[in-house]
Amino acid sequence: MALTEKEIARLKHPIAVPGMGLDVQETLKKANILVVGAGGLGCPVLQYLSLSGIGVIGIADYGVILEEDMHRQPIFQMQDLRKHKAKMASSRLWANNPWTKHYPILVQVKPANVLQLLQGFDLVIDCSQHIPTHLVVNDACVQQGVPFITGEVHNWVSWFGGFNLPDGKGGRTASYRCAAALIDSYRNYDAGALGTTHGLTGLAIVNEVIKYLAGVPGGLAGKLYKHDYLHNTIEAKQLAPDAAVLAATTLLTAEDYGLEIVPDVED
Repeated sequence: MALTEKEIARLKHPIAVPGMGLDVQETLKKANILVVGAGGLGCPVLQYLSLSGIGVIGIADYGVILEEDMHRQPIFQMQDLRKHKAKMASSRLWANNPWTKHYPILVQVKPANVLQLLQGFDLVIDCSQHIPTHLVVNDACVQQGVPFITGEVHNWVSWFGGFNLPDGKGGRTASYRCAAALIDSYRNYDAGALGTTHGLTGLAIVNEVIKYLAGVPGGLAGKLYKHDYLHNTIEAKQLAPDAAVLAATTLLTAEDYGLEIVPDVED
């Protein structure tokens, strides 16, 4: 998919980066990415995916904008309060970059619709920060062979990983379920949320997505990253796929996931 002259002029600085160029920028334009959740982690992910020139971004979120969350949701403005996050994110992103297609999807991701939602997307970024949703996304993506990224932010610490990605040998890297025990050790359920740590984590995720799409070796594939922003440390662990876990992965019921189903949005 060729870039227009206006896009080339707009993106001339990223294109000039060694290893990028027109070919990589056109690869980004061809990418279709589904982002689940337009909250504290989803906002910076959405902003920089769009600004990087991703061609199609789906925004799946059924929630509304609350003032108490705006310190970590910089897409939104005060006049957006109590409006739907997916709709307003799409509008705000388009205003900054009309060349990317931003599709608001005002639904809860659940077993009944997740397979349909995945259709046409090359990559899923799960920013829901919600364990039942992580599991729904994991099971559907493993079943459909779709690569995905999942992450969370807990106060000063965050983690994110690249799951079900091609391993370069004809197979797939570990799933979220394969790494569940390690991931759970990274969680910190103390109260509070910082805008800065959400922003830093979102930017780190998008940076890895760009590298993945550009074909840079290493990076996301089979990796779990832990960032401790208080002490300025980063850990990267290589994840091993668990054949038994992968073989047993199947889409379950909402009750099995412990997923509370909310009414559909009346638009």
